[in-house]
Amino acid sequence: MVPLVSIVTPIYNCSKFLKASISSVLDQDFDDYEFLIFNDGSTDLSRRIVEGFKHPRLKFYDDDKNIRIPKRRNQAISTAIGKYIAIHDGDDISLPGRFDTQVDFLEKNEDIFCVGGHAMKIDFGGKETGTMDYPPPTHEEIVTEIIDKVTNPMIDPTTMFRRNTFNALGQYTLREDIYTVPDFDVWTRAILKDFKFANIQDFLIKYRDNPDGMTLKHKPEMIRAFMAVWRPFVAKSGRLPAFLAKREK
Repeated sequence: MVPLVSIVTPIYNCSKFLKASISSVLDQDFDDYEFLIFNDGSTDLSRRIVEGFKHPRLKFYDDDKNIRIPKRRNQAISTAIGKYIAIHDGDDISLPGRFDTQVDFLEKNEDIFCVGGHAMKIDFGGKETGTMDYPPPTHEEIVTEIIDKVTNPMIDPTTMFRRNTFNALGQYTLREDIYTVPDFDVWTRAILKDFKFANIQDFLIKYRDNPDGMTLKHKPEMIRAFMAVWRPFVAKSGRLPAFLAKREK
């Protein structure tokens, strides 16, 4: 039986958080899914932790090589068979009802390619430290945030999107200069092809501020990569950012 959702989780040295992260998926009431975990060359106890879970919907793909997230996600999504792809990072927690909520939204809104939501921030030990409630609900507001506020209004590990559309877009980029922002690159390419986005105005995950994670370890590099994607996107959109439009008046 083909599952409706493929939950995709590449992992790399996140053993400290992995048990709770995996359990947050397997404990959901939603049951029309496959859970694909791809080991991206972890050198900690991640492999042993995943192998400790015995669940019919969990499929573990082990690899000693570290090929990094964009390539590993592409591999996972190429393996997936679900109508929808849900991104779930190995150090985050998917909140109860997340997948039901997103599937219901996409089934009722066939014009939407990708839907995200809000996130609670947690620290290394799992303590709540704040909220990420900035993602706006509508496609028009999302595009405006990107162009005018120079920001990414889609929280990557909250997203669920249509697998066939993602593949038609060419999957995640493998360009070295922007490999730290593969999600933002996909969003901008999708927008230029008139695919629509939305954000559910509710908390879908607990997002961990992991000192060993991509965001904190590679922040300067991510900013450079973000701008390398943002500039050509704005040029191709034909829309002048508000702060530049004001200068020209």
